[in-house]
Amino acid sequence: MAKITEVPFETQAKENLGEIKITTGVLESIAAQAASEIEGVASKVTGFQKEVGNFLGMDRDRINTKIKTENNSIVVDVEIRVHYGYSVPEIAIAIQDKVKEQILFMTDLAVTEVNVHVMSVETETSESDASIVEEAVETIGEAFE
Repeated sequence: MAKITEVPFETQAKENLGEIKITTGVLESIAAQAASEIEGVASKVTGFQKEVGNFLGMDRDRINTKIKTENNSIVVDVEIRVHYGYSVPEIAIAIQDKVKEQILFMTDLAVTEVNVHVMSVETETSESDASIVEEAVETIGEAFE
């Protein structure tokens, strides 16, 4: 289970109506959704992948995000897969801009860094399906050993 950390939030309003706490899980969700909206990012799992992943209890989310908070700064790490034929640097820059913009817009928190990690280049859905089947077979084999 992921560690839940709260991010301090300072409102711009003059009157204090109470306390607002935002967990890092919320920021991770915002970052993943923002990254998935960029054209060329392989963010959706196919129906087959989802069914096999659900059957085996595996999380097959294509975009993984991690939030680090250090010294009042927020650092976002985004792991993505890119569709073949798209410019990796252009996608990475677009993700950095979109993640910073959406977190600022939705939470009023400024992000210091957005690190984009390209994990693979997706060529065809059939290759992805084959890899999840291989992973499923390995997982089932390990369970019976």
